[in-house]
Amino acid sequence: MKIAHITPSLSRGGAERFVVDLCNEMARIPGVDVYLLSLKDNSVSDSFLSELANEVHYISFKKKSGFDPKTLLSVSKWINKIKPDIVNTHINAFEYINLNVFFQFPSRTKYFHTLHSQAAQECPIGILKIARSHYYKKERVTPVTISEDGKRTFKEYYGLGNDITIVNGRPVLETTPEFPEIQKRFSVKENEYLLLNVGRVVEVKNQEMLVRAVQMFNQQMTDKKCRLLIIGDLREQKVAARLQNLAEGDPYIELIGAKDNIVDYLSVADAFCMSSLYEGMPISLIEALSLGCIPICTPVGGIPEMITDQVNGFLSKDVTETAFFEAIKAFHYFIDKQKMAENCVDTFLQKYHIRSTAEKYLGLYKQKMKLQ
Repeated sequence: MKIAHITPSLSRGGAERFVVDLCNEMARIPGVDVYLLSLKDNSVSDSFLSELANEVHYISFKKKSGFDPKTLLSVSKWINKIKPDIVNTHINAFEYINLNVFFQFPSRTKYFHTLHSQAAQECPIGILKIARSHYYKKERVTPVTISEDGKRTFKEYYGLGNDITIVNGRPVLETTPEFPEIQKRFSVKENEYLLLNVGRVVEVKNQEMLVRAVQMFNQQMTDKKCRLLIIGDLREQKVAARLQNLAEGDPYIELIGAKDNIVDYLSVADAFCMSSLYEGMPISLIEALSLGCIPICTPVGGIPEMITDQVNGFLSKDVTETAFFEAIKAFHYFIDKQKMAENCVDTFLQKYHIRSTAEKYLGLYKQKMKLQ
Protein backbone atom coordinates (compact mmCIF):
# COMPACT_ATOMS: atom_id res chain seq x y z
CA MET A 1 0.00 0.00 0.00
CA LYS A 2 1.29 3.43 -0.97
CA ILE A 3 0.19 6.18 1.42
CA ALA A 4 0.85 9.89 0.84
CA HIS A 5 0.34 12.53 3.52
CA ILE A 6 0.33 16.16 2.33
CA THR A 7 0.91 19.09 4.66
CA PRO A 8 1.70 22.78 4.00
CA SER A 9 5.01 22.50 5.85
CA LEU A 10 6.83 20.74 8.68
CA SER A 11 7.00 23.88 10.82
CA ARG A 12 6.94 23.47 14.58
CA GLY A 13 3.23 23.21 15.27
CA GLY A 14 1.00 20.55 16.79
CA ALA A 15 -0.57 19.37 13.53
CA GLU A 16 2.82 19.19 11.82
CA ARG A 17 4.22 17.29 14.80
CA PHE A 18 1.39 14.78 14.49
CA VAL A 19 1.85 14.29 10.73
CA VAL A 20 5.55 13.46 11.18
CA ASP A 21 4.76 11.02 14.02
CA LEU A 22 1.99 9.35 12.00
CA CYS A 23 4.23 8.94 8.94
CA ASN A 24 7.07 7.53 11.05
CA GLU A 25 4.78 5.01 12.73
CA MET A 26 3.07 3.95 9.49
CA ALA A 27 6.45 3.48 7.80
CA ARG A 28 7.21 0.76 10.36
CA ILE A 29 4.25 -1.33 9.21
CA PRO A 30 5.29 -4.14 6.81
CA GLY A 31 3.93 -3.73 3.29
CA VAL A 32 3.34 0.03 3.63
CA ASP A 33 5.24 2.71 1.68
CA VAL A 34 4.81 6.18 3.17
CA TYR A 35 5.36 9.49 1.37
CA LEU A 36 5.32 12.85 3.13
CA LEU A 37 4.70 15.76 0.77
CA SER A 38 5.43 19.25 2.09
CA LEU A 39 4.12 22.08 -0.07
CA LYS A 40 6.71 24.49 1.31
CA ASP A 41 10.42 23.93 1.76
CA ASN A 42 11.71 23.23 5.29
CA SER A 43 14.99 23.99 7.02
CA VAL A 44 16.36 21.64 9.64
CA SER A 45 16.68 24.43 12.21
CA ASP A 46 13.02 25.47 12.39
CA SER A 47 11.06 22.39 11.37
CA PHE A 48 10.54 18.71 12.26
CA LEU A 49 12.46 17.59 9.16
CA SER A 50 15.32 16.08 11.18
CA GLU A 51 12.85 13.85 13.06
CA LEU A 52 11.48 12.20 9.94
CA ALA A 53 12.34 8.49 9.78
CA ASN A 54 14.61 7.30 6.97
CA GLU A 55 11.86 4.94 5.82
CA VAL A 56 9.57 7.87 4.95
CA HIS A 57 9.92 9.26 1.41
CA TYR A 58 10.07 13.05 1.75
CA ILE A 59 9.19 15.42 -1.11
CA SER A 60 9.14 19.23 -0.99
CA PHE A 61 7.42 21.30 -3.68
CA LYS A 62 9.05 24.57 -2.53
CA LYS A 63 5.75 26.45 -2.71
CA LYS A 64 5.79 30.24 -2.54
CA SER A 65 3.56 32.16 -0.13
CA GLY A 66 -0.13 32.38 -1.01
CA PHE A 67 -1.96 30.09 -3.38
CA ASP A 68 0.48 28.75 -5.98
CA PRO A 69 -1.02 27.27 -9.21
CA LYS A 70 2.38 25.86 -10.14
CA THR A 71 2.44 23.80 -6.96
CA LEU A 72 -1.13 22.66 -7.61
CA LEU A 73 -0.04 21.25 -10.98
CA SER A 74 3.13 19.73 -9.50
CA VAL A 75 1.19 17.91 -6.78
CA SER A 76 -1.37 16.65 -9.30
CA LYS A 77 1.36 15.36 -11.62
CA TRP A 78 3.12 13.64 -8.72
CA ILE A 79 -0.06 11.88 -7.63
CA ASN A 80 -0.83 10.80 -11.20
CA LYS A 81 2.72 9.47 -11.64
CA ILE A 82 3.12 7.60 -8.32
CA LYS A 83 -0.55 6.54 -8.14
CA PRO A 84 -0.72 6.19 -4.35
CA ASP A 85 -3.53 4.11 -2.91
CA ILE A 86 -4.17 6.75 -0.25
CA VAL A 87 -3.77 10.54 -0.18
CA ASN A 88 -4.40 12.19 3.21
CA THR A 89 -4.20 16.00 3.36
CA HIS A 90 -3.78 18.11 6.49
CA ILE A 91 -4.47 21.73 7.46
CA ASN A 92 -4.86 23.84 4.28
CA ALA A 93 -3.21 21.38 1.89
CA PHE A 94 -6.70 20.25 0.80
CA GLU A 95 -6.91 22.67 -2.13
CA TYR A 96 -3.79 21.20 -3.74
CA ILE A 97 -5.58 17.92 -4.55
CA ASN A 98 -8.53 19.68 -6.18
CA LEU A 99 -7.68 18.61 -9.74
CA ASN A 100 -7.26 14.97 -8.75
CA VAL A 101 -10.46 14.86 -6.70
CA PHE A 102 -12.52 16.74 -9.31
CA PHE A 103 -11.41 14.56 -12.23
CA GLN A 104 -11.13 11.47 -9.97
CA PHE A 105 -7.67 10.39 -11.05
CA PRO A 106 -5.94 8.12 -10.47
CA SER A 107 -9.17 6.13 -10.34
CA ARG A 108 -8.11 3.75 -7.53
CA THR A 109 -6.73 6.47 -5.23
CA LYS A 110 -8.80 7.22 -2.10
CA TYR A 111 -8.67 10.71 -0.60
CA PHE A 112 -8.89 11.78 3.04
CA HIS A 113 -8.59 15.08 4.89
CA THR A 114 -7.83 15.46 8.61
CA LEU A 115 -9.42 18.48 10.31
CA HIS A 116 -7.02 19.54 13.08
CA SER A 117 -9.26 22.30 14.49
CA GLN A 118 -12.88 23.41 14.51
CA ALA A 119 -14.43 23.13 11.04
CA ALA A 120 -15.18 26.86 10.63
CA GLN A 121 -11.74 27.84 11.88
CA GLU A 122 -10.03 25.38 9.55
CA CYS A 123 -11.87 26.51 6.40
CA PRO A 124 -13.26 30.05 6.87
CA ILE A 125 -13.39 31.03 3.18
CA GLY A 126 -16.86 30.58 1.69
CA ILE A 127 -15.94 29.31 -1.77
CA LEU A 128 -13.50 26.77 -0.31
CA LYS A 129 -16.18 25.61 2.14
CA ILE A 130 -18.56 25.01 -0.79
CA ALA A 131 -15.97 22.92 -2.64
CA ARG A 132 -15.00 20.88 0.41
CA SER A 133 -18.63 20.33 1.36
CA HIS A 134 -19.33 18.98 -2.15
CA TYR A 135 -16.42 16.55 -2.01
CA TYR A 136 -17.36 15.37 1.49
CA LYS A 137 -21.02 14.91 0.55
CA LYS A 138 -20.19 12.99 -2.63
CA GLU A 139 -17.68 10.90 -0.60
CA ARG A 140 -14.83 11.80 -2.91
CA VAL A 141 -12.91 12.87 0.21
CA THR A 142 -13.37 11.22 3.61
CA PRO A 143 -13.20 13.76 6.46
CA VAL A 144 -11.33 12.73 9.61
CA THR A 145 -11.98 14.66 12.83
CA ILE A 146 -9.77 14.37 15.92
CA SER A 147 -12.24 14.78 18.78
CA GLU A 148 -15.95 14.74 19.63
CA ASP A 149 -15.81 18.54 19.69
CA GLY A 150 -14.33 18.51 16.18
CA LYS A 151 -17.04 16.09 15.10
CA ARG A 152 -19.73 18.41 16.47
CA THR A 153 -18.34 21.47 14.67
CA PHE A 154 -18.02 19.50 11.42
CA LYS A 155 -21.71 18.61 11.55
CA GLU A 156 -22.71 22.19 12.41
CA TYR A 157 -20.56 23.76 9.68
CA TYR A 158 -21.10 21.35 6.79
CA GLY A 159 -24.46 19.87 7.76
CA LEU A 160 -22.94 16.39 7.38
CA GLY A 161 -22.32 13.48 9.71
CA ASN A 162 -20.08 11.28 7.60
CA ASP A 163 -16.77 12.10 9.28
CA ILE A 164 -14.62 9.51 11.07
CA THR A 165 -13.12 10.44 14.43
CA ILE A 166 -9.57 9.28 15.19
CA VAL A 167 -7.79 10.87 18.14
CA ASN A 168 -4.22 12.16 17.91
CA GLY A 169 -1.27 10.27 19.33
CA ARG A 170 2.41 10.53 20.23
CA PRO A 171 5.17 7.97 20.71
CA VAL A 172 6.81 7.39 24.08
CA LEU A 173 9.22 10.28 24.61
CA GLU A 174 12.82 10.09 25.77
CA THR A 175 14.85 12.85 27.38
CA THR A 176 17.73 14.40 25.43
CA PRO A 177 21.40 14.85 26.40
CA GLU A 178 20.40 18.32 27.64
CA PHE A 179 18.23 16.86 30.41
CA PRO A 180 20.85 16.86 33.22
CA GLU A 181 21.44 20.58 32.68
CA ILE A 182 17.68 21.33 32.71
CA GLN A 183 17.25 19.16 35.79
CA LYS A 184 20.05 21.02 37.56
CA ARG A 185 18.76 24.45 36.55
CA PHE A 186 15.20 23.73 37.69
CA SER A 187 15.91 21.48 40.65
CA VAL A 188 13.05 20.67 43.02
CA LYS A 189 12.33 23.37 45.61
CA GLU A 190 10.19 22.80 48.68
CA ASN A 191 8.55 26.21 48.45
CA GLU A 192 8.03 26.33 44.67
CA TYR A 193 6.11 24.59 41.88
CA LEU A 194 7.45 24.56 38.33
CA LEU A 195 4.65 25.17 35.81
CA LEU A 196 5.14 24.81 32.07
CA ASN A 197 3.21 26.33 29.17
CA VAL A 198 4.10 25.09 25.69
CA GLY A 199 2.77 26.88 22.63
CA ARG A 200 3.32 29.71 20.20
CA VAL A 201 2.70 33.11 21.74
CA VAL A 202 -0.51 33.98 19.91
CA GLU A 203 -3.89 35.39 20.93
CA VAL A 204 -5.71 32.06 21.01
CA LYS A 205 -3.22 30.56 23.49
CA ASN A 206 -4.37 33.14 26.06
CA GLN A 207 -1.00 33.27 27.85
CA GLU A 208 -1.65 36.75 29.28
CA MET A 209 -4.50 35.29 31.29
CA LEU A 210 -2.23 32.48 32.46
CA VAL A 211 0.44 34.93 33.65
CA ARG A 212 -2.14 36.96 35.58
CA ALA A 213 -3.55 33.80 37.19
CA VAL A 214 -0.09 32.71 38.28
CA GLN A 215 0.63 36.19 39.62
CA MET A 216 -2.64 36.09 41.55
CA PHE A 217 -1.62 32.76 43.09
CA ASN A 218 1.81 34.07 44.06
CA GLN A 219 0.31 37.20 45.63
CA GLN A 220 -2.25 35.31 47.69
CA MET A 221 -0.34 32.17 48.75
CA THR A 222 2.42 32.43 51.33
CA ASP A 223 3.56 28.80 51.71
CA LYS A 224 4.34 28.06 48.05
CA LYS A 225 4.96 30.00 44.83
CA CYS A 226 4.60 29.05 41.16
CA ARG A 227 7.44 29.51 38.69
CA LEU A 228 6.02 29.64 35.13
CA LEU A 229 8.04 28.88 32.01
CA ILE A 230 6.46 29.81 28.66
CA ILE A 231 8.06 27.88 25.81
CA GLY A 232 7.22 28.80 22.22
CA ASP A 233 7.81 31.12 19.29
CA LEU A 234 6.93 34.76 19.87
CA ARG A 235 4.72 34.44 16.81
CA GLU A 236 2.37 37.43 17.13
CA GLN A 237 4.52 40.43 18.00
CA LYS A 238 1.75 42.55 19.56
CA VAL A 239 0.71 39.68 21.81
CA ALA A 240 4.34 38.94 22.66
CA ALA A 241 4.97 42.59 23.56
CA ARG A 242 1.97 42.68 25.94
CA LEU A 243 3.07 39.41 27.51
CA GLN A 244 6.63 40.62 28.00
CA ASN A 245 5.38 43.83 29.62
CA LEU A 246 3.16 41.83 31.95
CA ALA A 247 6.03 39.55 32.98
CA GLU A 248 8.65 42.31 33.24
CA GLY A 249 10.25 42.42 36.68
CA ASP A 250 8.44 39.27 37.84
CA PRO A 251 11.06 36.79 39.12
CA TYR A 252 8.65 33.87 38.73
CA ILE A 253 7.73 34.31 35.03
CA GLU A 254 10.10 33.39 32.20
CA LEU A 255 9.53 33.53 28.43
CA ILE A 256 12.24 31.27 27.06
CA GLY A 257 11.30 31.04 23.37
CA ALA A 258 11.10 27.97 21.17
CA LYS A 259 12.93 24.82 22.30
CA ASP A 260 13.61 21.47 20.66
CA ASN A 261 13.85 19.56 23.95
CA ILE A 262 10.35 20.07 25.36
CA VAL A 263 10.50 16.56 26.82
CA ASP A 264 13.30 17.63 29.20
CA TYR A 265 11.21 20.48 30.59
CA LEU A 266 8.08 18.32 30.91
CA SER A 267 10.16 15.74 32.78
CA VAL A 268 11.08 18.22 35.54
CA ALA A 269 7.87 20.30 35.70
CA ASP A 270 5.23 19.79 38.38
CA ALA A 271 2.37 20.77 36.11
CA PHE A 272 1.56 21.58 32.50
CA CYS A 273 -0.66 24.65 32.00
CA MET A 274 -2.82 25.15 28.91
CA SER A 275 -4.78 28.39 29.00
CA SER A 276 -6.10 28.38 25.42
CA LEU A 277 -9.33 29.91 24.18
CA TYR A 278 -9.59 26.98 21.77
CA GLU A 279 -7.76 23.71 21.14
CA GLY A 280 -8.47 20.68 18.97
CA MET A 281 -6.68 17.73 20.56
CA PRO A 282 -3.37 19.32 21.61
CA ILE A 283 -0.21 17.33 20.98
CA SER A 284 1.57 19.11 23.84
CA LEU A 285 -1.13 17.91 26.25
CA ILE A 286 -0.65 14.33 25.05
CA GLU A 287 3.09 14.76 25.67
CA ALA A 288 2.44 16.00 29.20
CA LEU A 289 0.18 13.03 29.94
CA SER A 290 2.79 10.59 28.63
CA LEU A 291 5.35 11.93 31.11
CA GLY A 292 3.03 12.17 34.09
CA CYS A 293 3.18 15.98 34.09
CA ILE A 294 -0.16 16.96 35.65
CA PRO A 295 -2.27 19.17 33.33
CA ILE A 296 -4.11 22.31 34.44
CA CYS A 297 -6.25 23.41 31.50
CA THR A 298 -9.12 25.54 30.28
CA PRO A 299 -12.19 23.43 29.34
CA VAL A 300 -12.13 24.15 25.60
CA GLY A 301 -12.23 22.12 22.37
CA GLY A 302 -11.26 18.50 22.83
CA ILE A 303 -9.56 19.02 26.22
CA PRO A 304 -12.55 17.95 28.39
CA GLU A 305 -12.55 14.65 26.46
CA MET A 306 -8.95 14.09 27.54
CA ILE A 307 -8.96 15.41 31.12
CA THR A 308 -11.27 14.36 33.95
CA ASP A 309 -11.10 17.00 36.64
CA GLN A 310 -9.15 15.85 39.70
CA VAL A 311 -8.53 12.40 38.17
CA ASN A 312 -5.83 12.97 35.54
CA GLY A 313 -5.60 16.75 35.77
CA PHE A 314 -7.53 19.91 36.56
CA LEU A 315 -10.03 21.88 34.46
CA SER A 316 -10.86 25.51 35.14
CA LYS A 317 -14.55 26.46 35.04
CA ASP A 318 -13.94 28.91 32.19
CA VAL A 319 -11.14 30.85 30.45
CA THR A 320 -10.85 33.71 32.98
CA GLU A 321 -7.89 34.33 35.27
CA THR A 322 -10.01 33.86 38.39
CA ALA A 323 -11.18 30.44 37.22
CA PHE A 324 -7.65 29.41 36.26
CA PHE A 325 -6.33 30.67 39.62
CA GLU A 326 -8.86 28.39 41.33
CA ALA A 327 -7.66 25.45 39.19
CA ILE A 328 -4.03 26.11 40.19
CA LYS A 329 -5.18 26.32 43.81
CA ALA A 330 -7.00 22.97 43.46
CA PHE A 331 -3.74 21.47 42.16
CA HIS A 332 -1.89 22.98 45.15
CA TYR A 333 -4.24 21.47 47.72
CA PHE A 334 -4.61 18.06 46.01
CA ILE A 335 -3.07 15.47 48.32
CA ASP A 336 -2.08 12.51 46.11
CA LYS A 337 -0.29 14.14 43.19
CA GLN A 338 1.78 10.98 42.59
CA LYS A 339 -1.37 8.92 41.96
CA MET A 340 -2.65 11.61 39.58
CA ALA A 341 0.65 11.52 37.68
CA GLU A 342 0.24 7.76 37.30
CA ASN A 343 -3.31 8.30 36.02
CA CYS A 344 -1.88 10.67 33.39
CA VAL A 345 0.51 8.01 32.09
CA ASP A 346 -2.28 5.40 32.08
CA THR A 347 -4.48 7.76 30.04
CA PHE A 348 -1.72 8.16 27.47
CA LEU A 349 -1.01 4.43 27.16
CA GLN A 350 -4.69 3.51 26.87
CA LYS A 351 -5.81 6.24 24.44
CA TYR A 352 -3.10 8.38 22.90
CA HIS A 353 -0.15 6.22 21.85
CA ILE A 354 0.72 6.84 18.20
CA ARG A 355 0.71 3.11 17.48
CA SER A 356 -3.02 2.94 18.20
CA THR A 357 -3.67 6.06 16.11
CA ALA A 358 -1.71 4.69 13.14
CA GLU A 359 -3.56 1.37 13.30
CA LYS A 360 -6.91 3.18 13.25
CA TYR A 361 -5.89 5.27 10.21
CA LEU A 362 -4.67 2.16 8.42
CA GLY A 363 -7.92 0.35 9.26
CA LEU A 364 -9.91 3.24 7.81
CA TYR A 365 -7.81 3.25 4.64
CA LYS A 366 -8.30 -0.49 4.16
CA GLN A 367 -12.01 -0.17 4.77
CA LYS A 368 -12.34 2.47 2.05
CA MET A 369 -10.23 0.37 -0.31
CA LYS A 370 -12.35 -2.65 0.59
CA LEU A 371 -9.27 -4.61 1.65
CA GLN A 372 -9.36 -7.34 4.27
